[in-house]
This record gives sequence, structure tokens and C-alpha cells, in this order.
Amino acid sequence: MMTLAEAAQFIRERDGFLIMTHKDPDGDTLGSAAGLCIGLRSMGKRAYVARDPDAQGRFIELAAGLYPPDGGFNLSEAVIIAVDIAAPSLFPAALSQLAEHITLAIDHHPGGGAFAPLSLIDTVSAATGELVCLLLHELGVTFTLEMAEPLYIAIVTDTGCLRFDNTTSRTLRITAGLMDTGLKTGPINTELFERRALSRMALEAALLEDFELLAGGRVAMMFLTREKLERTAATVDDTDGIASMTRRIGGVEIGLLLREEQDGQTKFSVRTGPDYNAGHICAHLGGGGHARAAGATLDAPLAAA
Repeated sequence: MMTLAEAAQFIRERDGFLIMTHKDPDGDTLGSAAGLCIGLRSMGKRAYVARDPDAQGRFIELAAGLYPPDGGFNLSEAVIIAVDIAAPSLFPAALSQLAEHITLAIDHHPGGGAFAPLSLIDTVSAATGELVCLLLHELGVTFTLEMAEPLYIAIVTDTGCLRFDNTTSRTLRITAGLMDTGLKTGPINTELFERRALSRMALEAALLEDFELLAGGRVAMMFLTREKLERTAATVDDTDGIASMTRRIGGVEIGLLLREEQDGQTKFSVRTGPDYNAGHICAHLGGGGHARAAGATLDAPLAAA
């Protein structure tokens, strides 16, 4: 485990960074990677975001222009940094050859970074993007608008637009600092949290067709099947944040979304209120995560899961 000062010194003494994100990348992992990459480049460092050819979704554009040039970067000499990767199971399949060479893990998940020889972990940070902001500040980086946008997206996507109770006063101060670069947050918030494609709305309606209430209405369980995805023509973007639907029902304290995967597995996404710990629940299923949001994958079809 490293302190911010130790991690900053480690970076100052090195060059040639390759930043790795987790599979099925969300706003935090890609926003953190992009913001860190741009920040390192502002210091005169050579830095790139590792390109995952299997990655999809609206956040992919955050890394546009940050990938290594073909044949122009020696991967064997790269300092590989993992951002927002809580466990080896989240390594992208296409980047498996890089995973065993990770030098530094930057993360905000409890227990994160155990796979790396060096780690910068801060579970108080609402998002890995918040921790990256602290690291860049420690490095003396002057924040720019180009840097602020992906870091803001990293923070707000993991805090529900600063609504979740993982949001602290420090989170708000860091966000205010990003806005001081001239960042216009209104259009970003509208696009991320208000607008919905018709296919997303159709998918939400499909989830309400056969959901179950358990434990006197305190637990809601929804089923995201392949058939529902195909019927609604839902995209990867349409499923972003869909697990939070389970907690919108009044009286529900624990929400479960069971997603049927193509390989016969079932992915659990758990969302909880303040009286229950989603991470502890998912630990019983071999997964983990945060107190309010966590997940696990079972090697079983949906019905068995």
C-alpha cells in the first residue's frame, strides 16, 4: 500500500505509462484512465490508455486519441497502471497478457489492488476518479478543461450525479475544482442522467413484467434475460445503471438484478439501503464491491442462480 506522496514520487521517477481499465468499462474506469493519462502527458510523460477491442458503450469516446500508436510504444518496457479494477476477474480478456505485468493499482474498492505489487487504495473516495484527482494534485498538475471532463464523468457516474451517500464534502470540493476549469456540467448531467433512448425505456418496462417482491416488499428481484435484450433491441448503453431500478420501488431496501450472460453464467448486481451492506451480501456469492452497490457472477444459468 502506498501513500499519495509515495505514488506521486513513483510516477515522477518513471516514464512510459500504459493505463488499463476493467472489462465492460463504465464511466469511472474510463474517465479515471483518460484524466490520468492527460494529466501525465501535461507533465511531459509518455502515457497511453490500453485499448480493449471488446469494449463497448458511450464512455469509450473518453479514451479517443489516447491509445498507443501501432508499433510506436514498447509494451515490454511500459509501466502498467490499473485503474478501478477491484479484482483479477475484471481484467479484459483481450488484455490478459498485460494483467500479469501490472505495477501499480489505483482503486477505491475495499480489497482492491491485491493483484499488483504496488497499490494506491482509498475507500473513502467516492470514485477512483476522485482518487486520481488527489494524485494529480499531489503531482502538482494544473487541471485543464480537457482533463476535467473525463474526471468529472468518473465521479458523477459512481455517485449518481453526487446523490449517493458515498458523496463526501471532499468529493464536492474536488468536483468544484474541476468546474473551475470552465467545465459546463449541465449538458453532461442531462445526457448521463436524464435522457433515455426509447430502447432503454422499453427495457425498463420489460424488467417490470415479471419482477418479484420478497420479504414483505423489502427485497426486489428483477431478471435481465437475453430474450428481453433482444426484444427491446437494447444496447450496451441501455443497460448502464439499470440495476438501480430495483431500489426505486418504495419500501425496497435490497434490490437484486439477475442478468443472464451469453456464456451460461448469471451476473448478480445488488443495491442496498443504509441498513444493509451489498458488498457483504455479494461476498457470499464470491463477489464483492461497495456497501451500497456490489456484484457477483455465478457459473450457473439464471433459473439455477
